Amino acid sequence: MDAVAATEYVENRAMALSAEEFELLCESVLTESLPPARFSVTAFRQDGGIDIDGRIRNPLLDVSIGVQAKRYDPSNTVGSPAIQRFQGALADTGCDTGTVITTSSFTIPAAESAERAGIHLVNGPALFESMVDLRVGVRRQSAQFEPDDGFWSLFGEPDEVGAIPSKRIPLANSFETLDTVLSAIGDTRGAKDDIVAYANVSARHADLYAIAGWILGFVHQEWPDEGTHRQRRWSLTRSGARYVAYRTADLEDEAESLLLGGIRNAEIIKRIVDSLAESGSFGHGELVDFIASESELSRSSAKRRGSSVGVWLARLPEVSVESGRKKRYVWNGN
Repeated sequence: MDAVAATEYVENRAMALSAEEFELLCESVLTESLPPARFSVTAFRQDGGIDIDGRIRNPLLDVSIGVQAKRYDPSNTVGSPAIQRFQGALADTGCDTGTVITTSSFTIPAAESAERAGIHLVNGPALFESMVDLRVGVRRQSAQFEPDDGFWSLFGEPDEVGAIPSKRIPLANSFETLDTVLSAIGDTRGAKDDIVAYANVSARHADLYAIAGWILGFVHQEWPDEGTHRQRRWSLTRSGARYVAYRTADLEDEAESLLLGGIRNAEIIKRIVDSLAESGSFGHGELVDFIASESELSRSSAKRRGSSVGVWLARLPEVSVESGRKKRYVWNGN
């Protein structure tokens, strides 16, 4: 397809995203367009507030940026009241400058308000053309473009029918390391090298704990694994950003509630909990057998991951662990 068809393609795919997925898309586009910058979705969504914050920092420049992302139907234009509220949010958060990105367009009064306030506006056509120029959501093949289905598959909930993919079985048993890696993703561009340097972990652990965050719904993978032209990069989802904010503020109950919700929503944990609630208890060997039967893992691989899955399972208050000659998991829920 030519550039015009490619632009229409990314527009259709972007419009099919949820509001939060669209924010993650905009975060990806912004990060790709400004290689020195770091962008991430904010912890909390507020009307008129900042959806994405960013920072450009180098020896000559240190600028904080606030971004609002509005996934609107093309007929729903952005008016001046929205710009004025956003201007107030920029002042409240101390951002140096701001940008509003929408899939639709802006009214003339909105454009005038933005110009007076020094706010940059990006309408739908400009966003989608930028995506094609940056190869976000499409690939370039000679003079033509083709869909990047791998990129778009990273949005939305996974298919939960059948065998669970091996990538969705955690191999990360330290929640302390998980917290450190999540903080690293939030405070950097989220590439492996960034995580290794910030969190002081090995490259292997940077990958394993970023994937664990992804399983929990705290992390979004920005580029498909098979992409050879880009380094894999991670970013926090809004739940992940909120979790890190709670941990940083020592709001342990709120952070723990989010963590437990993420664990319970992990497909392998959901299936184990259903089985455990029915049987009442089972040993660690039975847990390994269950992982092997429900996933694409071999039994030897399931055994290696069984320790991490057991740690996640034991974190749930409705499950207790009896230690003896053989570890057993006991259902304490209703």
